[in-house]
Amino acid sequence: MKKLTISKMAQLRGLSVDTLRHYDKIGLFKPSEVDPKTGYRYYSILQYEVLGTIKELRQIGMPIKEIKAFMSNRNVEQSLNLLKKSIADIESQIIELKKISSILSQRVSHIEQFKDTYRKASIVLKKFKKREYILLPRIVNMDDEETSSYGFIELEKKVKGTIPILASNRFGDILTKDYLNQVRQTSSPINIPKSEMFIIVEGDAVDQNIKTFEEGTFICSYYRGFDPQKRFECLKSLIDYCDDQGWDIIGDALHIIQIDITITDQVEEACYEIQIPVNP
Repeated sequence: MKKLTISKMAQLRGLSVDTLRHYDKIGLFKPSEVDPKTGYRYYSILQYEVLGTIKELRQIGMPIKEIKAFMSNRNVEQSLNLLKKSIADIESQIIELKKISSILSQRVSHIEQFKDTYRKASIVLKKFKKREYILLPRIVNMDDEETSSYGFIELEKKVKGTIPILASNRFGDILTKDYLNQVRQTSSPINIPKSEMFIIVEGDAVDQNIKTFEEGTFICSYYRGFDPQKRFECLKSLIDYCDDQGWDIIGDALHIIQIDITITDQVEEACYEIQIPVNP
């Protein structure tokens, strides 16, 4: 019977030579013959279907250990059970992938909508429904990137997201009404005092300490880049606009990360939105 070299067998089955060497090493798929002088591996065409089975089982995600156990003692009943289990596993993966696809679609939609929001005006009125959130159990200095980063990690653990919370407009901090009044009374930038960080909850909380931002109308604007000067100017322009319009500021402002470093490494592309509740 014609002998097949390792490279030929690999080529026939669309695998790499290194994969066949690994399968031989772990005892999953051994050559039919090894030249005792050269150490060259040779295979038989009769092994072609066996290798195909192994390849298919790997494609459906079966671990090597389980494949070895299956290949060492195959029968029809065992094969049927394996196929049924594989179908169930695949269907479960499909459900999970659909969830991930839905989340990513929502995030793409959010980014596109946010970019469109300010095309015609730098200050806009938005209406928000009630939003649930979880607070970090301590105040932090948001201008300290290291400290705030640890805060984000801690908050992320309080929800059971399917995928990491990137590009999700769920992280932010609270700018108190007292601080807004301080900004109103000065034209020079003042540092934000330590503030409360939060994460918006979307039905995925594992922490029970859920609070609520009430629905209402918010005057909003945004700035680009992690820049305290720009943040102050953005906040000042919103407060001045409210005063010019005779609108009452009726609560604390929300400072929300809309586009962050998870989707861009260009500092000027990062966007932060300030939302101030008003009674227009």
